[in-house]
Parts: sequence; C-alpha cells; structure tokens
Amino acid sequence: MKKVDYHLHSYFSADSQENPRTHILEALKYGLDEICFTEHRDFYFPDMAFDLDVPAYFQELSALQAEFSGQIMVKIGLEIGLDLRFKQEIEDFVSNSAYDFVIGSVHEINDIEVYDDTSYYTNKSKKQAHLEYLEAVLACVQNFDCFNALGHLDYVARYGPYADKFIQFDEFSELIHQILQVLSDKNKALEVNTRLFQYPETQKFYQFLIETYKNCGGKWITLGTDSHLAKRDWISWTLAQNLIKSSGFTELALFSKMQVENIL
Repeated sequence: MKKVDYHLHSYFSADSQENPRTHILEALKYGLDEICFTEHRDFYFPDMAFDLDVPAYFQELSALQAEFSGQIMVKIGLEIGLDLRFKQEIEDFVSNSAYDFVIGSVHEINDIEVYDDTSYYTNKSKKQAHLEYLEAVLACVQNFDCFNALGHLDYVARYGPYADKFIQFDEFSELIHQILQVLSDKNKALEVNTRLFQYPETQKFYQFLIETYKNCGGKWITLGTDSHLAKRDWISWTLAQNLIKSSGFTELALFSKMQVENIL
C-alpha cells in the first residue's frame, strides 16, 4: 500500500497559512509516495470567505510538481463544500478546472457552521445535532456527482458542547448505511480522515464505516490527515493505514484528473 496523504491545506485555503513547499518537504521526510492538496472552496461559509484563487493555485502547484518530480507525486485537488442551494455553481466550479481529486464535504447547515461555539448546537441534544448533520450529508451525496470522495463523515464529532462528542454509530447505523450505499452505487470513495484518530472511539467508528462501505460494494478508500499545518500526527496516520489494511483493502485509491488510476 502506497504512503499517501489525500487531504491537506495550505495558504490557498482561507483557514491555513502553511506554505505548500513545507507540506511537500514534510511528506518527503516521512517517506510518502504521493500527496494531494485539497484546498477549500465553499460558496457560503459563516464569517469567512472560502474563496480559491484557482489560476494562482494551479500555477504554484504546477511549478512544485516539476521541482519535486522524481521525489514525490504531487496532485492538485479540491475540497468543495457541498450545499444544495448552490448546486449549479458548485458543479460549474469543479468542471471548470482540471483537478486531480475532489473531496465533497459538509461544513455548514442552514447558514450555521458546524463548529465550536456556534449556534448549530444550541438547544440540541448530541443525538439531534448528529442526526441533522448525517441527514444533510445523505441529501448531498444523493444530489451531487461532482466529487470523488466523501470527506470526514465524522466532522460533527469534532465539535459540540458534549462530554462525549463521538458519533454513536449504532444509533445511526441505518442512516450511515444509506450514505455509504449511495457512495458505492455512485462509485465514490470513502475518506478515512485521521483528524481524531488518536481516540479509540474514532478508530472504532471508521472500522464500522469501512466494513459497512465494503459490504455495500464500495471499492475505493482514500486516506487524509486534513492537516492545515505541515507538521501532522503521523502516529494517527499510521493507525489509520493499518486499520484500512486490516479491513481488507490492499490499496488506497489514487486519482488523476478525477479518475481512479490504480484500481480496476
């Protein structure tokens, strides 16, 4: 299994100040074979403009691809915020540039960011907050086709004023199964996101996701740290890769021009 990171952000994303070159040097230091930058673009995000200067992004990344050719494969990707209100705009944005790989993610619901200290969690039990998030994800994967992998299905578990923030997957097994079945039916990949992988609860959740996705006929797994800094938790990355292997996937899906290039 190749060593890759297919979810990372640099100063081309509004929430990062990291230099892309530093990301590449860190990946080389830890022996990665391939990385894919997945800079943010959301058509609506509270209190922050997640725009993307696409020409500058492609110009700089193309130069870095040439500079580090033969040392590491560098791909140019995108993390698009899925929002049904902007369906046509999102599809046009993705199709207008030659991205290698596109993550589809849900970051906000009803104009409210799913993040710490936001009103998304006000007067909601953890079950209500998680249910609303997962239902929004299902609606998006059902209605969008302009992405390759679903990003961080456990995004809502990062936040919220709950003593135990983790998703109780047994409570939502039917809903999660529906999400994963849609991914499988549409030949979309499932991302294993290492952001919370230091917690055993996250490892169990992703084991459930991977096994369920596989049982649904899903074929493609991607691995990403979701790092906004070059320094990252390599222990969690290793745990995640080992979990993917133990769940029966011998290769991670690699993409070029939004097509899987290494798995039939």
